[in-house]
Amino acid sequence: MPTLSRALVDYEADLLEIIAAQWDVDLPTGDRMAAAEALASWMNRPQAVAVTWERLDEETRSALHDLLANHGSMPFSHFVRRYGELRPMGPARREREKPWLNPVSITEKLYYRGLIVRSFEQTPAGAQEHILIPEELQLLLPQPDPSLVAKSPGHAVAPPRMIRDGFNTLPDDITTLAAYLLIRQTDAREWLTLEPLPEIDRNLRRPDDPAYRALATQLLYDLELVYDEELLGHNTTRVNRDMAQPWLSAPRDHQLRSLAETWLHSVQWNDLAYTPGLAADEWPNDPRLGRHAVLNALRSVPEGIWWNLESFIAHIKEIDPDFQRPGGDYTAWYIRDAFTDEILTGFEYWEHIEGALIEFIIEGPLRWLGVVQAGHGAFVLTPLSTGLLERGTWPSREDPEARVRIDEQGLIVVPAALNRFDRLQIARFSAWVSAPPPAPYMPDRRNRDEGRYVYRLTAQSIMRAAKEGVQLSSHIVPFLQRLSHNSLPANAVQMLENWQQQPNEVIVQDVVIVSARNMGVYERLRKHRTIQKLLGPQMGPNAHAVKRQDLPALLNALRSMGILPLFEGHEKDERP
Repeated sequence: MPTLSRALVDYEADLLEIIAAQWDVDLPTGDRMAAAEALASWMNRPQAVAVTWERLDEETRSALHDLLANHGSMPFSHFVRRYGELRPMGPARREREKPWLNPVSITEKLYYRGLIVRSFEQTPAGAQEHILIPEELQLLLPQPDPSLVAKSPGHAVAPPRMIRDGFNTLPDDITTLAAYLLIRQTDAREWLTLEPLPEIDRNLRRPDDPAYRALATQLLYDLELVYDEELLGHNTTRVNRDMAQPWLSAPRDHQLRSLAETWLHSVQWNDLAYTPGLAADEWPNDPRLGRHAVLNALRSVPEGIWWNLESFIAHIKEIDPDFQRPGGDYTAWYIRDAFTDEILTGFEYWEHIEGALIEFIIEGPLRWLGVVQAGHGAFVLTPLSTGLLERGTWPSREDPEARVRIDEQGLIVVPAALNRFDRLQIARFSAWVSAPPPAPYMPDRRNRDEGRYVYRLTAQSIMRAAKEGVQLSSHIVPFLQRLSHNSLPANAVQMLENWQQQPNEVIVQDVVIVSARNMGVYERLRKHRTIQKLLGPQMGPNAHAVKRQDLPALLNALRSMGILPLFEGHEKDERP
């Protein structure tokens, strides 16, 4: 922050004379540097400051107190939006219009009295022009009421009766996505879309939120748990086993810390691009600025008290509205309303863009990361916020002991609390059945049921694992015995051992039966070139099995022969 003498030395001679006249001081002539020093020396006198203060009206004093409450500095765009413009003028125009006598704003009143100066200050967004009160004057001016200096970032509200999805599920769903990539050749970059992807989303604990799935995917990349490679001309995402194993094996608290810190510093994930209601061909913002602005404001919110979200957004608009637009230019971005396609340009759309972004960061990433719990227009900081807001140490607890249960039918029930790397191993040799729903919020996660994943042992899943070198006797059985605390059912062990000794001993096929009551018709079917290719093993004197996926082709061929087949079991039509 510049001193008064350093600021005045850059002023033109006529401007120094204008300010000197407001302070009732005569300046030496002919030497601008000497005039600037003399003016600064006079303005540094407590008595002179007191006289100038008495000459100010209440609105102008309030503007100075506003600056003092913000440590004597405010972004230029923010200040002039609140207190009026400062018209650009050279000596000729100043002489002609005399703005110190006819100011158009409080900003001009303060500027031509020398009480504020313009300066470029370094911010997280780079150099940004500010309005400042020079250091010496800050100490001499009457100070504002302490309540103005420590403005509350909104207000508390009564806790909601119930929040349904309070548990931090990201470590679980990152594990699920990694397991999916282990057993399928897929391009995970396609998961970054806001479009629903039912095949992927149904596996997640928040299945109806594409933005949640996209964040989990981006964090997989940012943590280097996965990487892309080109295979036969197509991009395929691979699991980076060297990075994935230690991360998945870590306690949940450690995983949540790494996820939160990775999100905070990520330049690849842009919260604004996923904010509901907004669209753009190119996103012009630095995504880190919005996160830092929200976290800065959250540091003044008490932990464990439910807070009104609307008042929190209004607080940021008041103290730091330009947090993601260095220079405060609200005309340069071409962001559209996603529903009307209207260009949202101008400060009047602050709530549509900045306000919506703050709401999304609170109710989206910070909630998914377990830093806040949010719902019904309110939020509360959780114990995990302590580390991210730098108000204390990160929680670092070991995970509770969890036990896997396997039933006699080969169904594997896996508690969500199980170590994530162990669940990934289960996914490698079993078939997916279901994920637990989001769990309701409770402050102490150790005293509640977090839900269960369900898998099933199948011949296909065991064959798939065997191709990767996973053996039944030396890997799968001892592994399941350990996770189930040696309670693997005897028939499940026998089932696995029998498979190892005689795989494919019993085959079950998903087929339909086609039969003809008339042997003449039956012979016509057997001789038809298309139909004879579709007929499977003979199931009787005039019947054959047909693969279910071949049934539509069979029905079409029968129609082409002039035969209208009866598809039993479907009363309304003959479609399978």
